[in-house]
Amino acid sequence: MKLTGTNLKYFSIILVGVGIAYLINQFEGAISPLFFSMVLGIIMGNAMDWSKGKSAITFASRKVLRLGVVFLGFQISIDKFIEVGPRGLLAVALLVATVFVTLRLFSQKFGISDSLGTLIAGGFAICGATAIAAISSTRKSGDKDVSYAVAIVTLCGTLSVFVIPLLATFLGLSDPTIGAWIGAAVHDVGQVIAAASMVSDEALDSAVIVKLTRVVLLIPLILFLARGSVGSGSMRKATPKFVFAFVACALIVNALSLPESIVDLGKESSKVLLSIGLFGMGLSVKWSQIRALGAKPLLFGITAWVGCGAFALAVIRGVGL
Repeated sequence: MKLTGTNLKYFSIILVGVGIAYLINQFEGAISPLFFSMVLGIIMGNAMDWSKGKSAITFASRKVLRLGVVFLGFQISIDKFIEVGPRGLLAVALLVATVFVTLRLFSQKFGISDSLGTLIAGGFAICGATAIAAISSTRKSGDKDVSYAVAIVTLCGTLSVFVIPLLATFLGLSDPTIGAWIGAAVHDVGQVIAAASMVSDEALDSAVIVKLTRVVLLIPLILFLARGSVGSGSMRKATPKFVFAFVACALIVNALSLPESIVDLGKESSKVLLSIGLFGMGLSVKWSQIRALGAKPLLFGITAWVGCGAFALAVIRGVGL
């Protein structure tokens, strides 16, 4: 799909909007620019007539988003994955799998659609808005579901930035344990860094290691969901090509000794591309669609936040991280 004329102008507006989201993020670093991009997209989608810019919206929310998923491979650190050790790896894998499966099951009890429940579960289990964007690109998720899921997960992750350090101090936990808890329970990488930085450098190191181990598990989750979303058949035929490109990117980045500057550029490129994709999704969402979802998903999100936080601490303390 190529953008020309009017749609190129609309796509330029999207780029400006994402730029504004990044400027806002400079003042409030605990909240991901992906979230700001989605919010600004919803605002502009309701404030402007985008009927002539539908191709630009589709290009951003499909093509650019999927390219962002491919570049997520730069965020996968096998070294950090190994550094956790067998016991820690088992604990993180258990945590991610339990959170994802449990939230998907409980979302049905709350009367939430499978699409929205899966997005929220993935956001809580792996890495917030980034995981939601990646999961949505492999499934037929409505833009309103993506918007609501990003909003809920970001809200809960932001609450964690302030609540977990205070609660951990009250419980008398050691700095490494606090960091491991933050890495296991907080969603977005930026939120993990913000929360752990409030404690100590030792807590920050522990938090980043556990968090990046969770991010590595995005690979099997995406492969599983991509295959399951299109029915039976071989893995090669059932999985979208860009998912294989994502896995290949992760393997290449970890196999080659790339300069840190290149890796950082890849990580930032992924974030920017995903922000553009989420901005495009936001443009298709109307306020009436958000209101129609009701308060149940929000109640579900808050309940999940409390339950998952407690479960993460139990797992961390149980394995002695």
